[in-house]
Amino acid sequence: MSPSPPSRLIAISVILLILSLAPRVSLAQQEQAVLSGIQYLRGVAPGEGQVGETAMIALALIKADVPKSDPVLMQCLEKIRKRFTGSAYEPQRHGGQDIYEAAVVAMVLANMESEDHKGEINLVATFLIGRQNPNGSWDYTNRQHGDASISQYALLGLWECENAGYDVPPHVWDRAASWYLSVQAAAGSWNYHRDQPEFSDNMSMTAAGVGSLLLCKRQLNRYKQSRRGESPLMTVLSADPGSQAYQITTSMADLDQSVKKGIAWLTTNFTTTNTTLIGQSIYYGLYGLERVSALAERQTLGRSDIMEKGRSFIRTSQKPNGSWQAAPQPDELNTVWAVLYLTKSTAKSIRRVIDRKLGAGTLVGGRYLPKDLTSMTVAGGRIMSRPMNGAVEGMLAVLEDPRAQGGDAAVAGLIERYHREGSEVLRPHKDRFRKMLKDRDPGLRQVAAWALSRTGDLDVAPDLIEAVRDPDESVVVAARLGLQILSRKIDGLGPPSPSTPEEREQAARAWKAWYDAIRPLGGATDDDEIRKPASRESASQPPRSPNP
Repeated sequence: MSPSPPSRLIAISVILLILSLAPRVSLAQQEQAVLSGIQYLRGVAPGEGQVGETAMIALALIKADVPKSDPVLMQCLEKIRKRFTGSAYEPQRHGGQDIYEAAVVAMVLANMESEDHKGEINLVATFLIGRQNPNGSWDYTNRQHGDASISQYALLGLWECENAGYDVPPHVWDRAASWYLSVQAAAGSWNYHRDQPEFSDNMSMTAAGVGSLLLCKRQLNRYKQSRRGESPLMTVLSADPGSQAYQITTSMADLDQSVKKGIAWLTTNFTTTNTTLIGQSIYYGLYGLERVSALAERQTLGRSDIMEKGRSFIRTSQKPNGSWQAAPQPDELNTVWAVLYLTKSTAKSIRRVIDRKLGAGTLVGGRYLPKDLTSMTVAGGRIMSRPMNGAVEGMLAVLEDPRAQGGDAAVAGLIERYHREGSEVLRPHKDRFRKMLKDRDPGLRQVAAWALSRTGDLDVAPDLIEAVRDPDESVVVAARLGLQILSRKIDGLGPPSPSTPEEREQAARAWKAWYDAIRPLGGATDDDEIRKPASRESASQPPRSPNP
């Protein structure tokens, strides 16, 4: 028997995140503010002379779900591709503006999701990495201390390159994280240039600092997990064997504390009117907040929900011609940033990565390639399992059978049916999901926790509270987020991730106190309804093999 995890476990290791992100929409389904903004950008795109601004407009069009075959988008792309010589990226601007330009070009090409751009993505990523300073920052050519805004865009571009398959060396993320930590003020804020005190700390740069640290943490964790071999989904395929031996120097505890302080500063100092606190453009600052919200996996920031305040401000400040204005930045850039905020552009990038991993995960190493290749399709150069069709009962039967292959297709089928029909497809099967929650396979327990929370029924809360004590971290995370959904407590009651058994026990008791306070009249109240994991076979037995 191979020690590899079952195919269903590999396929579902990211299922929870998929369902937490926004559903896909078409251009026609966008809100009117977005449609008007896109119409304005269509009008200015043909006359836009600079590649950087052209790329920004193209990115807004893509994030608003304009078809990839759109003539204006194709015109923008043609201008962008002229900057590639075949062996290098040649920016139109220089002196520091070239980093902004290259970063946005990278974001556009990565979001086109086409293998045709793979070579260009590699070249622009190489350009960006080559411009990183020894201290981990990016800056204007006449400076070496670091610019928080330029560094932010360089990291965004490299993140999208890595999302598209380029292997960014871990030291790039590590050094960048170290630099951002070194230039944060004691209050939790950032400015453009920490070495120049005349630049005041502001909302835009603090959002840049928090968002950049969250990006670095995401990619460093990905690297750490690939080295531990915890999940084939997270394996980094590197042409440089030395990168696999890199030792990360950034303290994750320090990083988390820095992010916490930065978010606290943002929630306290959020404004749409104080230009000193905003920075150069309110829309640039709001786009930074959108990234913080998506990367921190928080739909709200602060008790008064500054994310909703940002949406309200954008919707009410749009000009009759569809643009947004905030001097000294040009209208087209303010409009792009407003559109990126309203379309939740960062969340879309995160979802795209997860979708690709879900499709490719079961084929790592060829271990679980289905015998019937007619069940497979090619999307973006990757082989992906098609969602299983038919009744949910059939999908559950596949997941419950330890001998069955095709667990990835069954999980994909559940995802597709839930997105299409909602909670009603899951509610009739709560008892089966409850049984799965006790299975020795942690992958099944994770699916069960996700599914129970998506029924929307309060009577599943005791089951999820029990799962908070689970010995497997992925199950705990699924249960915790499920309880946050049911309770509408965005920050939740814990436990943290990763967590100790003591932290899980404490969180379970806190969640039980919440449930006892709001449970339906006549519901159970004794501790028997929330069972200890010691009674679960999974605590002492290994996962079942997918083969008999």
